[in-house]
Amino acid sequence: MNSVTDIEQQLHRHLVADGLISDDTIWHPQTGGRTNKVWRLTGASDLICKLYLDASANPLYANTPLAEYECLRALAGENVAPDAHGFVETPFGVVLLYHYIAGQLWDGDVLAVADLLHRVHGLSPSIGLRVLPDDAPSVVAQGLDILDKVKGGLGDELRAVRPDVYIEPAAPVLIHTDVVAGNLINGADGLRLIDWQCPALGDPLVDVAMFLSPAMHFIYGTAPLTADGKAAFLNAINPALRARYECAGALYHWRMAAYCLWRFDQGIADYKQAALLETVLLK
Repeated sequence: MNSVTDIEQQLHRHLVADGLISDDTIWHPQTGGRTNKVWRLTGASDLICKLYLDASANPLYANTPLAEYECLRALAGENVAPDAHGFVETPFGVVLLYHYIAGQLWDGDVLAVADLLHRVHGLSPSIGLRVLPDDAPSVVAQGLDILDKVKGGLGDELRAVRPDVYIEPAAPVLIHTDVVAGNLINGADGLRLIDWQCPALGDPLVDVAMFLSPAMHFIYGTAPLTADGKAAFLNAINPALRARYECAGALYHWRMAAYCLWRFDQGIADYKQAALLETVLLK
């Protein structure tokens, strides 16, 4: 297995040969990514380099390099995402390059997130994206499938508290699906979403429930939203979408709790506390 330094050196030569970076580019490993290898590249351009790893075994989050690249290209100028720079196959896997957004991680402004999601959900990029089913039986089936992957009886209690809800059909819109604190960057031009590696057309409720997930706030090192923060966010989104969340959001939180149990079962210890935090929203 090549070391990270070896990979950097060989990727460097490959990307220089393809004309995507200059030879004086300096590589800075980034620690935020939980699925793929990520570097910041400084030199003639200031870029993010993402080397995609195989995430086919993940039961909830797709890892779709081409979809991310096409999304970034289609969203150029919309002020919701970084600008794409390049996309190339390498001996180590697919690489995406996009322009670095100078700024800080999300600062807790829930109204800015509500505004950003409103703008994202109003876009209609003309690219082929997977369509996520938005009916309750499909969400339940996915949650149960995740729990079936958890060994022993760890998921039995969660099966017993599955919410029984009905979800009204919704017209599918562009959704990011991974709206977590680590993917929200405050730049000079406002809040942006990065890591579009699992985009889809689907129910905007997916993005709302993800942002409100206490488990994901915990995993990314931010405190779960307070009751006032959650209320402020929900009051700032479309009233119809707020009503959908109040009716069916618990089902998405139940599925997230199942996912956290699976991640804990895979050996990532902090997901046990994350699952417990998520189940609070089921009561």
